[in-house]
Amino acid sequence: MQIVQVSTQQCRRYIPVKGWESVTEAINTYANGFTRGSKATEQVTADAIGKSHGSNGGLASGMFFLSGAMVGCRSQLVDNLLKEAEKGLKTRTNFSKNFDYEGIGTSFFKTSIDIKVLDREQDMYSIGIHAAYVGDKPEQGLAEHFGIPRTLLSCSVEVETKPLSGNRFEFDFEPVLRKLDAVLDTRKIAGKEAVAAMMTEDEDRSASLVLQVKDGLEVCIEPGRVESRRKYSQGTPRDTWSSKNSVFSGELQRDYGNDDENAKATPTFLVVICSSQKDGWRSSPIWQPDQQEKAIDLANKIATALR
Repeated sequence: MQIVQVSTQQCRRYIPVKGWESVTEAINTYANGFTRGSKATEQVTADAIGKSHGSNGGLASGMFFLSGAMVGCRSQLVDNLLKEAEKGLKTRTNFSKNFDYEGIGTSFFKTSIDIKVLDREQDMYSIGIHAAYVGDKPEQGLAEHFGIPRTLLSCSVEVETKPLSGNRFEFDFEPVLRKLDAVLDTRKIAGKEAVAAMMTEDEDRSASLVLQVKDGLEVCIEPGRVESRRKYSQGTPRDTWSSKNSVFSGELQRDYGNDDENAKATPTFLVVICSSQKDGWRSSPIWQPDQQEKAIDLANKIATALR
């Protein structure tokens, strides 16, 4: 196994806010269209409608926007959303609302709104916004408007390795873990244990191994950009992964950024850092600034050790 490159990545989603008044202010600010990307989905749709109507495109787009203006009062939509969310979050930790064409003419057109309880004692909530065609750009724009860093879902150290000939990759986790001994105290974990964990077939868990749980953070090692384990041919599954001692190997994944269907992506494995606190089966978002810094610092130390 030859390591080609090591890099770090941060996965951020959801805007942390304190108090229900802040939730109300943020949702109303978004609804009023004051933030970047708040009506991006509607604009993309209008542009598509305009193009599909040729020379009458301008009129068609205008009628699309006008239809939204006739749907009803925007403030009533927001009031109903906030009342429903506040009521639901008294007994639950997550609230989600999806808007389709009832949101025409508003910032909520084809948009999902997620509000979560991060910490009841500290009265902390998070707001998630995901819109058709533009993803979480509206959420990012709202966070930038208020100058609030979004919560940290995870920090990942991505390790690229040189592929083998014949459409194969190979990760030897013994030397990898020995490089991490000083950072994660993994001296008692053998490389073959990591391989065994990834080769274990269990619908309730991913192909990964927990290396450390400490100070509110969980560190796992797992496959990254490689072919999925099962490939089907005429309904018959084929296992693309294999193992021998501390070596985990398999087939390369297609490079979807390349027009050549035969192009293969450089294989990677990941060391992922997230909160050890769970929200169901997922790790909870890390909203505390000091905890975020701790996760980022640990990711940088792991990356340095693996280079």
